[in-house]
Amino acid sequence: MSESALDRVARALDLIPFISRNPGLSVVQLAERFNSSPAQISKDLSLLHMCGLPGYSHLELLDIDYEDPNYVSVTEAQVLDKPRSLTQVEAMTLVLGLQLLTELTSDSAERSTITHLQERISAKYGASLSSHISISDAVVESPLAAQIALAISTDRKINLKYNSASSDSITSREVFPIQIFYGNGIAYLRAIAVDISLERTFRMDRITDLALGERAPEFVAKLSQIAVPEEEVQIEISMGVDGYFFIERHNEIVTSSVESEGRFRILLSVSAGEWLTRTLLAWPTKIEISEPASLRETIQDRIAGVLANYQ
Repeated sequence: MSESALDRVARALDLIPFISRNPGLSVVQLAERFNSSPAQISKDLSLLHMCGLPGYSHLELLDIDYEDPNYVSVTEAQVLDKPRSLTQVEAMTLVLGLQLLTELTSDSAERSTITHLQERISAKYGASLSSHISISDAVVESPLAAQIALAISTDRKINLKYNSASSDSITSREVFPIQIFYGNGIAYLRAIAVDISLERTFRMDRITDLALGERAPEFVAKLSQIAVPEEEVQIEISMGVDGYFFIERHNEIVTSSVESEGRFRILLSVSAGEWLTRTLLAWPTKIEISEPASLRETIQDRIAGVLANYQ
């Protein structure tokens, strides 16, 4: 992807204070840190070597040692020894990210570190910046999240009632919770189903009731043996221009996509199941299933059954 002149200037302004505080890194390491290529970092250093304050003699130019690509250092940074200030957009992005991280962690030490970073940003850019930002409407959260986080931190089982989208029924489950994670603004729970000793994923907003159970430290010791996720299958589908929306809506299972003449060829990696069949059937426009044939036949049979109900 091509970059603009502003992108390159921003990276160059960040390079000098970073190298000043981290002397001895190689060009390759700098490229990895700045999400660039070694060749581009070398060009940036070469350009910066010719920059400086008015007068532009050897006394006013930046003094950078980069002849050895395995050791880069800054001897004289002139006025670029401090990192540039964040723009409002960058500061807002950090605040949003930190707010989301507080929802992702159940560890008190991690939460304390995140809170400290939030306080530093507020002190630098003003409390008004973070006070006007809220992601509560963007994240489908569960009022039971605190109880689940407590169960995770204390190695306890939980008994929950779950409104299953695949079976259109409310079922009772005994599970050992492992992790709360987020995807597309939705909170999910990874857990071990106790009765079958297999890993399952639950949408937390579909958990209708929850009760804390007994402590189960034996599950922690045996997680590597019992927490075995279902085997994922590779699925190939194709659709029209609405492929943009399908990819955005289901980006967590999309492994690759190719657009050609207004059609999208999309590869998915997912555990096959009833929910996948329902997802494809519910999509409002035409989807062609290339692989696997078994999934295509399942959906064809389901469609035939639905049409038969109207006859």
